[in-house]
Amino acid sequence: MLNFLKMPEDYQDLVLATYKKKCEERKLHLNLLKPTTVKLKRECLKKYDASDEAKDVFSDFFDKDKMDNISLILSQADPGDFRALLNHINGITTRTDEKNSELLAWLIDFRPRPSTTYYKSFDRERQNEIEEVIGATDVKLEEPQKVTGENEAWNSENEEIIINEEADKQGDLIEEVKGPIVETTDIGVTGQPIYIKEKEEETNKVDYIETEYVRLFSPRYITISCIILLLVGSTSFAVWERSATTVKVPSEGEKFMYWDEDHYEPVKDEKQNVGMPIIPLNVRTLTQQRKINLPDTLTNYSIGKVWYKGHGKDHEFFTDSGSYPKDIQRVLKPLTSTILIKYTSNYRYMLTRLVWFLCAAVFISLCGFAVSKLEKEVKRSGEETKTEEGEIVEFRSNELQATSV
Repeated sequence: MLNFLKMPEDYQDLVLATYKKKCEERKLHLNLLKPTTVKLKRECLKKYDASDEAKDVFSDFFDKDKMDNISLILSQADPGDFRALLNHINGITTRTDEKNSELLAWLIDFRPRPSTTYYKSFDRERQNEIEEVIGATDVKLEEPQKVTGENEAWNSENEEIIINEEADKQGDLIEEVKGPIVETTDIGVTGQPIYIKEKEEETNKVDYIETEYVRLFSPRYITISCIILLLVGSTSFAVWERSATTVKVPSEGEKFMYWDEDHYEPVKDEKQNVGMPIIPLNVRTLTQQRKINLPDTLTNYSIGKVWYKGHGKDHEFFTDSGSYPKDIQRVLKPLTSTILIKYTSNYRYMLTRLVWFLCAAVFISLCGFAVSKLEKEVKRSGEETKTEEGEIVEFRSNELQATSV
């Protein structure tokens, strides 16, 4: 038989308690273990599956029609929309809007949900209990016996619960009246009153500090910086690679010159030991004749502007005609298309530089990705948060007014 009437636990409190328990047991995603408004939105996007239940939850949460594109609305939602839910989770507010509890129940997979289903399950149980009490035929009422003793006295008036037989089928009407104690052998009512109270909704307004982690640099800033760095680096390398060696201007006493790796250098005395042939100074040859260190940069436009010395596979190319600097007995020959095709490859040069460029782009992209993960800690008070949300609402209202006009 029935010992007492079981009252349902508040749905909102039970959902929050279940959330905290799952947090302690580490059964939730990281976004929910240490939530922020951004992480709550991220978790909603991750879990949204376009089911009927999900559409119901978010259509109520955003106050939209179920037939709207809920996925698009969710992706474009401002993280500030989840502020009330975050405050409720963190205990800043004891009560919150029902839509926030429904969203939290959906995120943590609370059962049974929604709240209507939860309370209906208790209504059915309570109806069965009341019908069992009313339909009982073996209820035996006895007069209470006085208890005598030195420190005990008979209490003539006590409270009992009388279940109104005319209550509706859901058993929602319970009257509390005064009368003598009723002792029953089967039901076991002890005379203790059952108080039914509705919890008062109240919101604790406290000054609090909320910690959030925001990105140190915006993605747009990082992208632009990476592109600029890549272009500047590539251009600088190309200019440096093609830059010519600076030639020393001969002084009055320097009447001779010798070959120094890829250009001529002036000297004063032809008897100096420099390891290379020393020839009389020729200003034109000194300033214009240089060795081309990157033969693959030559193209068809180089024919008539470049000379070479070659024997077998050993070919060297120069920017001016004349004798071969290392052996003045030999004369440089003008570049021909046959020599150009056989011993140089501009495609090879371009492909090599393209590979270098792609490697540099990948490296800079990885650096940019690493920088994008840097976060800084921001602490804001409750008043600042409310002010910011108010500014967002005002800004959006102004946009709507401007659009309507």
